Amino acid sequence: MQIPEEDLVTTVAGPGAAETRVKGSRFLAVAEAAPERGDAGKIVRREEKKYHDAAHHCWAWRALAGPQEQFYDDDGEPAGTAGAPILQAVERAGLCGVVVVVTRYFGGVKLGTGGLARAYGEAAGLALEAAGLRHGMIARELELSFDYPLTGRITRLVESFPAVVVSRRFEARVGLNIAVALSRADSLAGSLTEAAAGKIGIALLGAGPVFP
Repeated sequence: MQIPEEDLVTTVAGPGAAETRVKGSRFLAVAEAAPERGDAGKIVRREEKKYHDAAHHCWAWRALAGPQEQFYDDDGEPAGTAGAPILQAVERAGLCGVVVVVTRYFGGVKLGTGGLARAYGEAAGLALEAAGLRHGMIARELELSFDYPLTGRITRLVESFPAVVVSRRFEARVGLNIAVALSRADSLAGSLTEAAAGKIGIALLGAGPVFP
């Protein structure tokens, strides 16, 4: 299935971890899926508890449904030297719905602002690389209702679009819920109406990320 570029979303395929050392300081990074900020908060608190004796737990997060929603925290490091470089690593990878936490154990030697930024960014990038990629799309859900003889025609048309079947119901009429790439939703609805000669019920439901 070819997902339109404007509807494409990419997140991590699974947890990723990395460790780097710079002049005695250890940087322990984890990257995990976190669709919402609350999910990110749980992962940050887990890492804080796990490495409770560390000097800093810096992190960055981008939302899944709206990549423009993003936050980061320097956790006591000089402003712009930790959270921002971590977020930049996420942005360079083109990811959303992800949180990266980098824990630092201070090694006794100051790294300077440039050195800190490079160290945090590198650790974050390695963790993201280890996590791998998972591609999905922002989709609109359509609820369809049609007579049984139209099943083959409707199915073939849906399969020709960037769409996935969410659920099926076989009652007096066939009920089919599908998720179609957001930019193609209106086009598919029009094509379905034409293919069924108007004998199809179509309800446009909500939109959100889907991972086929």
